[in-house]
Amino acid sequence: MTDPRVAKTRAALAQAVLELAAEKSFADITITEIAERAGVGYASFFRHYRDKDALLTDVADTMVDDLLAIIVPALRDEDTRSASIAICRYVESNRLITRALLAGGAETQVHRHIITRAIGDQQAPRASRTEVPREMIVTHAVAASLGLLSWWLEHGPDISAETMGDAIDRLVMAPVRQLQSGRTRR
Repeated sequence: MTDPRVAKTRAALAQAVLELAAEKSFADITITEIAERAGVGYASFFRHYRDKDALLTDVADTMVDDLLAIIVPALRDEDTRSASIAICRYVESNRLITRALLAGGAETQVHRHIITRAIGDQQAPRASRTEVPREMIVTHAVAASLGLLSWWLEHGPDISAETMGDAIDRLVMAPVRQLQSGRTRR
């Protein structure tokens, strides 16, 4: 059982980093700012996290679970367009945290974490009629989708979730699905 004081401090730090990420780039956020916003001492921060990236990764765990629950089945789904739009709707409805995690200063670490988790997911697609290794397919699909989502969060605020989902489908999901089913041209 977790000490209530620990839980309270971690929740305050998580809220602080999300609030700050809504105001400026994650790369520009300092641990001092996080601690001040959370109402805890600077040293207290380090009793809970080694650095701000570790805090962000901890905050990301729920988002990563939710995002993988959408992305991985999308790679197997026949209706890749609807699945791609569902991904974009999730990102749009959770813009604060997804922008901080996918397009902020920690995106490389978060992207790697998501890809690693997707590769380890036994629900992830298998290449049935292709010589392309499963790990390569999953890495490409997830990395490409995350790259497009990151771009959208940074540069495409006027693009709807439906339009962005259509783009992800045409650029990533449908080609991956074709590769998996062996319907690609050689």
